[in-house]
Amino acid sequence: MRGDSRECRGARGQGSGAGDQGPGTRGQAAESGCQFINHQSSIINHQFAAGWWEPLDRALQWAGDRLNPILVKETRQALKSRQFTITFALLLICGWAWSILGVALTPDIWYGAPGADMFFGYYLILAFPLLVIVPFGAFRSLAGEQEDRTYELMSVTTLSPRQIVAGKLGSAVLQMLIYLSAITPCLAFTYMLRGIDFPTILFFVFYTVLASIALAVIGLLAGTVTSEKHWQVVLSVFLVAGLLGAFLGSLGMVGGLLEELRGAFTDPEFWQANAAFLTGCLSYLVLLFYAAAAQITFPSDNRSTRLRVVMLVQHLLLTGWMAWLWLGPVRGEEKLLRVFMVFIGLHWYVMGMFMTGESPQLSPRVKRQLPQSFLGRVFLTWFNPGPGTGYVLVISSLLGALAMVLLALAVKPALGFSRLRPWSPVDSGQLLAFGVLGLSYVTIYLGVGLLLTRLLRLFLRVEVLLTVLLQCLLVLLGLFVPWVVQSLWLRNPDYEYFTWIRLPDPLCSLIHVFDGFSLPADALLLLVVVPGLALIVFVLNLPAVAREVQQVRAPKPQRVAEEDAQLAAEKAPTEPARTSPWD
Repeated sequence: MRGDSRECRGARGQGSGAGDQGPGTRGQAAESGCQFINHQSSIINHQFAAGWWEPLDRALQWAGDRLNPILVKETRQALKSRQFTITFALLLICGWAWSILGVALTPDIWYGAPGADMFFGYYLILAFPLLVIVPFGAFRSLAGEQEDRTYELMSVTTLSPRQIVAGKLGSAVLQMLIYLSAITPCLAFTYMLRGIDFPTILFFVFYTVLASIALAVIGLLAGTVTSEKHWQVVLSVFLVAGLLGAFLGSLGMVGGLLEELRGAFTDPEFWQANAAFLTGCLSYLVLLFYAAAAQITFPSDNRSTRLRVVMLVQHLLLTGWMAWLWLGPVRGEEKLLRVFMVFIGLHWYVMGMFMTGESPQLSPRVKRQLPQSFLGRVFLTWFNPGPGTGYVLVISSLLGALAMVLLALAVKPALGFSRLRPWSPVDSGQLLAFGVLGLSYVTIYLGVGLLLTRLLRLFLRVEVLLTVLLQCLLVLLGLFVPWVVQSLWLRNPDYEYFTWIRLPDPLCSLIHVFDGFSLPADALLLLVVVPGLALIVFVLNLPAVAREVQQVRAPKPQRVAEEDAQLAAEKAPTEPARTSPWD
């Protein structure tokens, strides 16, 4: 089309010269012809541009309409904020400065391999905004909504709490990608300097981004804990301290693993360990995400069932990975079973601290969702909200884990593992005693905390956070008070020295049973006293558990049924029925 324009300009010049020679209209004809050619070329150019731009514009418009509006709002606010501008500018300046300084301080850069040292400097620059700035910004984004009372405006929209949390998390992820894109050329520069390979760079960047997402979710969860400004200030201080600790820990980990990872990528066990670690990280990331969404939902909603399902999935994942290790790489090692019981006990005790702090009263909305069949009430009742159902879920899950340990010990001779590691009844007895005592102590401490919580509810309103603090106080009292009494009375400050004064101390009792080459002489009496106390505490909690279990599904009110039917009809309108072949 540019050639046509040049030809038109030449023809216009020739036409004007010819017009000067006579009364003819060659110049006018040439000019009108050029106008026609230019008009046609503009139409063709417009059609060509519209051919590829219009589908792209429609696709972008479709994606924009379906994006989370909270994501759009938070992204606009974040990218226009002074904090993002200053952080991004400092990131670029620090990256540029380290590029010049690192090259200047490395005289043998042309002959050596300084890529690892340069990478550590760039990682230091990248990790600070990813592990400190972005998670704290996510915390402030949701805490600010709580402080300014603007969350109520969002809650009256059609957005669900999960969409609100997902939108704020998506904004944090977008900021991470922008920071990462600014420093990526520098990371590629370190690969060209030699001394570090490309898989190592990807490994550290991937886990740093994953840690940043996890810390952002923790920040969002912390922002939903309270709406009082003074408590938000306290949480801000603890969160900043934790984020700085995570940042310094990541620097230490990267500095220690830079040299060790070079030959690890060809080891199959390295990838298996990473797969197990990623499974645990992602499961807890989902749990924290749903916990943050549950914190900001309306009071009458079901906040527990989805979280308890995720907890049970985590239990199954840990059991599956431990079974794979026991059947595969470690080939029947009994120490792995003890590690499994420690992890599963800590997991369910921490989860039980939160579940036993829930309110025993169910809203009419939750009652309309209760299971009503026999099998549903037998297996699904324990996923309903309530401290008693949560208490039973913890105990039954730990009983299931102990049953898996018994099954592993039973099938070990049949699998031929005894030829590799001879079966020892003493080791198996220590392992079973360890599991029984751990289950008993979890039952005692959660049960006593549940009884105290029910007593406190007679006088004041008890929140989940207060229950968690009460459980932590009980554990600290059980750990340190007997040790102080033993130190003052028996003049023996050794923490691992077991006496019956140390009976409330679960750590000392478990070490006493499993430490050494044989069961201690008082192990039988210890296995009678502690489970007996656990049974007494469980029986004391049974009446309250029975009241929660006896709740049945409530019928749906007529008004709610009509509204649900109307919403269902709007989402899926019924097609008109055919009354004749001609319809």
